[in-house]
Amino acid sequence: MDARSVYPFVAAYGFKQTNGFTFLLPGREVTIEGADEILPTLLMQSNGYQSLEEILVFTSERTGYDKEELRQLVSTLLIRRILIDVPRYYELFHEVSTNPMPFLRNLSEEDPARMLREGESPLVPFSSSPCTVLEQLLEKRESVRQFNGKSLSFAELSRLAWAVYGKTRRSEEFPESSIGLGTVPSGGALYPLRLFVLVRQDHSNWTIYSGGPKGLQAGNQVSKQQVVHAFLEDPALEDAAAVYVLACDFQQTTQKYGNRGYRFALLEAGHAVQNAYLWCVEQNLGAVEIGGFLDEELANLLLLSYPRQAPLITLVVGRRKPS
Repeated sequence: MDARSVYPFVAAYGFKQTNGFTFLLPGREVTIEGADEILPTLLMQSNGYQSLEEILVFTSERTGYDKEELRQLVSTLLIRRILIDVPRYYELFHEVSTNPMPFLRNLSEEDPARMLREGESPLVPFSSSPCTVLEQLLEKRESVRQFNGKSLSFAELSRLAWAVYGKTRRSEEFPESSIGLGTVPSGGALYPLRLFVLVRQDHSNWTIYSGGPKGLQAGNQVSKQQVVHAFLEDPALEDAAAVYVLACDFQQTTQKYGNRGYRFALLEAGHAVQNAYLWCVEQNLGAVEIGGFLDEELANLLLLSYPRQAPLITLVVGRRKPS
C-alpha cells in the first residue's frame, strides 16, 4: 500500500463503548478495540483530502505512536470498510444497493397505486401512429414473464449477445482503443461490462457462456437449484430459455473517471438491455429485465472477483407463450 496514493475517507458512523469503538456499516456492526487514544485523531484527519502519508505523520506527532503501528491500524480499518480509499468510494454505493438489502422499506400494495394516481405521467405522447421500423419496435416493446419452455438456437443466442454488447465494424476506424466501438455507447470507449449467458440445458442443468472476442464460449455448468436460488425463486425462470447477465469490472471505468465511472457503468448496462428488448421484439421473443437477484451468489456462479466485479442487471429471455 503506497501511503502517498491512498486518500482515506471515513465511511461509517462510530461511537465509543466500554470495549472500544463500534462502527455501523450496511447490515453489520464492527468494533475496534485497543485504539481508543488513536482513533479520534486518526479519523478526524481521514477526510478524503489528505493522503495516508500525511495522516500518518500528523497522527504520529500528535499521539506519539509509531507510524508503522498506525499504518497497520489503517490497514485494518480499510479492510473492515470503516475507511474507504476515496477513488473506490463507489464500492460503498454498490454495497448499500445489493440484495439482500441492508436497508429495506416495505410498501403496501396500495402505496405504488396511490403514487401513480397522485402523479402526472412523465411520458411523452406520440403525435401520430409509429411509422418507422424503430418506432414500431418501441411501440411493441414490453416485458414478458411467461415463456413456452422451448430453447433458443445457438445462432439466436449469439445474435442477441451481439445486440447486447457487440463489436461493430466501425471499430477498425477507431484508433484510440484496441477494444473498439460497440453496439452501445461507453464512457471513454472503455467498455467495462462483461456479458454472461446462462442457458437452460434441461430441467436440472444450466450452462454458463461468456461473451468476448471469440463469441459465446461455453463454461461451467450449474444446477437449476443454484440459478433459481440466486434469482430469489423468480417464476419467470421456470420456462425461460436463457438469462443474459451484464456484470461490470468497475476499476476499468473508475480508473479514468473516479467515482463518476460507477454511474457511467450503470448507464451503459441500461443501453445494452434496451438493445436486447428491441431485438427480442423484432424476433418475436419474450424478455423481462430482472434486478431482484442475490448479488454475491450470482457473482460466485459467474466466477467473478466480487465486489470489484459484480452483476448489474439481468434479462430473462424465451419463446413467447401463446396467449
